[in-house]
Amino acid sequence: MFYTIKTIEPNATNYNIKIAYSDNVTIMADFKELLEKGVMTVLKNPVVFNQVQIGNKGRSIMWQEQDIDFCADSLRLKFWQDNH
Repeated sequence: MFYTIKTIEPNATNYNIKIAYSDNVTIMADFKELLEKGVMTVLKNPVVFNQVQIGNKGRSIMWQEQDIDFCADSLRLKFWQDNH
């Protein structure tokens, strides 16, 4: 299934993003562990972390200047299981 992201609310205090999908499912995506790896370390800067945007047609979240993105479906699979 293809999921579409409706809204996002980044929180750089604890490096998570509340993601609401078009079917009214909401997940909390925790990025703390990922920020210790490779290109992701740039997102440790709270200003940069909070620059996350919804990607093309709601199919991803992205940090455009850093060329980092995550698929809406993958995020939902990973973090919905963690939240339920």
